[in-house]
Amino acid sequence: MADEDPADVFAFPDFNQSSKWLTLSSESNSQFFNTNFQDPSHPIEGHIGIEPTDAVTNEFFKLPDSLLPVEFNEADETGHQVGSVPEPLHDVNLEDIDLFDESWLQDNGPKAAEAEFKTWDAFLVPDIPLLPPLFITEAGPGTYDAALKSAEIPLGAGDTKTDVVQTNPYLAALLALAFGRGSVFFAWDEKKASFVPRLDGMRISGYSSEVLQSFQKHCLECGNSTRFLSAYVQATYQTQSGAARIALTRAVDVILFAIQELLGNRSREVRSLLQLQSFVQPIRSLLAYSKSLVVKASKAKSDEQILSLVFREAQALEHSNALLSELMREILSRVSEPWAQFAEKWIGVQPEEGIPLTKKEPGNSFVKVEKVAIVDDSGSAGEELEFVLDEDRMPEFVPVEVASAMFETGKTLRLLRTHHPEHPLCQVGLVVSSKPPTLRWHFNWKSIGKSQGDVKSYERRLFGSIQQGPTEVRATYSATETLDEGYGLQFYGQGEAQLEGRLLASITALNQLPTITTEKDNLSKLLEARLFDGSITENAISDLSPHWSSIPYHSFGPLVAAQARLINREYMKLLFTAHQLKDHLSLQRQFHLLGNGMFCSRLSHALFDPDLDTAERQAGVALSGGVMGLRLSGRDTWPPASSELRLALMGVIAESFLPSATEGTRQVEGKADLPGDISFAVRDLSPEEINKCLDPGSLEALDFLRLSYKPPSPLSPVFTPVILLKYDKIFRLLLRVLRMLYATEQLFQDTVARTSHWHNIDNASVRFRFEAQHFVSSITTYFFETGIEAPWKRFEKWLDDVQIDLMKVELEPDKARIISPEELREEQERMLDKIMHTLLLRKRQQPIMKLLEDIFTLILKFSKIARSEASGRGPSSKGTQPSYKSLYDAFRKKVDVFITVCRGLLEKGGHTVKPVRFDLADDEKRSESVKEENTIDKLLIKLEMSGYYGHSRS
Repeated sequence: MADEDPADVFAFPDFNQSSKWLTLSSESNSQFFNTNFQDPSHPIEGHIGIEPTDAVTNEFFKLPDSLLPVEFNEADETGHQVGSVPEPLHDVNLEDIDLFDESWLQDNGPKAAEAEFKTWDAFLVPDIPLLPPLFITEAGPGTYDAALKSAEIPLGAGDTKTDVVQTNPYLAALLALAFGRGSVFFAWDEKKASFVPRLDGMRISGYSSEVLQSFQKHCLECGNSTRFLSAYVQATYQTQSGAARIALTRAVDVILFAIQELLGNRSREVRSLLQLQSFVQPIRSLLAYSKSLVVKASKAKSDEQILSLVFREAQALEHSNALLSELMREILSRVSEPWAQFAEKWIGVQPEEGIPLTKKEPGNSFVKVEKVAIVDDSGSAGEELEFVLDEDRMPEFVPVEVASAMFETGKTLRLLRTHHPEHPLCQVGLVVSSKPPTLRWHFNWKSIGKSQGDVKSYERRLFGSIQQGPTEVRATYSATETLDEGYGLQFYGQGEAQLEGRLLASITALNQLPTITTEKDNLSKLLEARLFDGSITENAISDLSPHWSSIPYHSFGPLVAAQARLINREYMKLLFTAHQLKDHLSLQRQFHLLGNGMFCSRLSHALFDPDLDTAERQAGVALSGGVMGLRLSGRDTWPPASSELRLALMGVIAESFLPSATEGTRQVEGKADLPGDISFAVRDLSPEEINKCLDPGSLEALDFLRLSYKPPSPLSPVFTPVILLKYDKIFRLLLRVLRMLYATEQLFQDTVARTSHWHNIDNASVRFRFEAQHFVSSITTYFFETGIEAPWKRFEKWLDDVQIDLMKVELEPDKARIISPEELREEQERMLDKIMHTLLLRKRQQPIMKLLEDIFTLILKFSKIARSEASGRGPSSKGTQPSYKSLYDAFRKKVDVFITVCRGLLEKGGHTVKPVRFDLADDEKRSESVKEENTIDKLLIKLEMSGYYGHSRS
């Protein structure tokens, strides 16, 4: 191919052929390095006489070690993608300098005049001869050097074994040593990882070796620190490190670059050892502190630990070195940028670039996605992916309330994007067009005040855009997008002259030199202004700053609170309007808490009435068309089959449901759609619980029956599995109480009804019937009125106030206290905890609940015997049935113990309420756990206001 015609454009080139300039002839008359140049118009053909070059074997074409690919063995802990390796800013080629170059050997310039010792006496009378100096320091460096070499100097001050070197090369060597470079006087020892002097005991004229050792040691420390930090920067850049570690490394890189630049510019100003010492001293303290910071940061395992470390270091320097204090504040701001950028994307202030964070991802930073174990109201366990706050990955300087609000805001935003993607808050362009401020550090009150003003302006702009409605917002946003007309048709439809003008303008623009802007960052500006300026600026003295414990709150709290108010307001409004939150809460009140009288009556008859038709299948017997029930008190076989449950409980819930006014408009054929598809279901029980359910006369006979309710997905933050489990526990107890009410009413009919066959009733049975009815009615009244009705009314009043605040449009957005879905869940849970405490369902109240269950069991046993007597059948087996008197005595003893325990609970105080969460908007303090009013005294008054049981003990 090389001999072919180069004009043959259809020939296939040989891409493997080496260039002809890499294989030159070995003739001695090669013109490349020949000084006998000929006429350039007649070049001599020839080739450079070098060997063929191989990029593998030839060192000249090999890549340097710093650019070789690095194999990564450890996974990136923060999930960052592997990009190009950043190049250090400072000069990493710290080679030895040549002190004795032409600048030291040239002696052609004018000789500098020697310094003369001048006095006022010689100035006044010039003819008087100068007197010899009295002090050795006045005689010049030569006399001082001679004195040091003398062995007769007392106290061993002589310095006879040292070598005197030239002053200027020695100062240049010390300056190069501070840069981390070696010279003829100092060399880098790889084994010791330190600079070592090549000459022992060297000094310069006019100074003793003892005087120079201290300053030389400082320069050695600077050189060692520079080499250490430079190696650390290169190693960190080449490895796959976290964003915070890279940011810290970049700050160290900027420090090294600024030192090299500033010290290099001042190197020509060095004329004496003291002047050089004034330059090296601040650099030494800065490098030493940077080295210690890097060593501490290398022990951190995550980016959040590095952030916490930098914050602690900045806080410790608040009242010490002014330069280091300002430097650490700037480093803290730089290192916090990756974390702050993720927080901005999480709360929706900035758009998420690339693939957004979903539950299918492992998570990032303080947000992790993990499988959460969920136990539903049926007792079955399951797992589902959920966003979880990783407190270990949250920097320690972030306040707890700010971290909680930040996480919940992002979680609520993703619920809003999932269920209402058309909402204005889900349009990233609208949020960006509102010009949101950034999450950054503010270390003084002036900056904090400006930041709060920017946050208020942003909140008002975005709140006003949301109030316009989706149609207006979309139109405004579209108009904003079409403002740029630079992307119109530029060539089609244009004339020849216009096209030529556009082409010439483009050529002119491309021929201009590009404008290179090398604007320095804040860290470089700070070092340039303060590194060699030991004085404290006036602003640093007069500008008061808040305490370090409150700086994170004032820096991040306002923006997080504003974004939380905006997102929570819109999501809560949708819960009340689009998802009928109140209807779902009313559903729980009507059915789980037995607040619907029609439901209680229908359910009681369907479960206990013995006069209803049976739903049990019998061989050869057809089911009647009348009202059927389970007839718990009138049957011996138990539990019922699933078909019996469906027939007996069919229509009980649907026909008893009382919809709200808005829900009533959606009724179809007289029946309303049941929220959450609520229905009866069978509870999963343990083998021990199943054995107790087999006896129809036991208190646990109906424990298998439960209500199944599945909240819609948007309401899942409010109706969590834990909330539904508490509703189920309350329903389980209230179903037992409902049975006891029916049993005591049946006792009254069995003893006084005309159809009763129980004629010879003893006194113990009559007393038992009266006291059992009084006890059950007192317990029922206390449970429903004090335990359920009072807490629920307070919760409804609180919920109405929340809805009123949400619907206020004229109120300033930053002055309204907006409730988040998490706060609504917590308030509902506090209400349920209060109900469970009053109903004696807490874990620590199990002993008194066991007493109550024993009392109920005695009443059921007596009710079963009374039912047999009233029907005329009599006791089935008199030998095994307890007597009325023994049942009544046991009942009296249990009630006596129950009342005694209730008196003891009265002395302990009320229920301890969980603290209310911190409100970022109102700047309130987190409230402590308080004890509410103890309501057990109301039960005691209902049970024995006359002290009946107390007289029996005495």
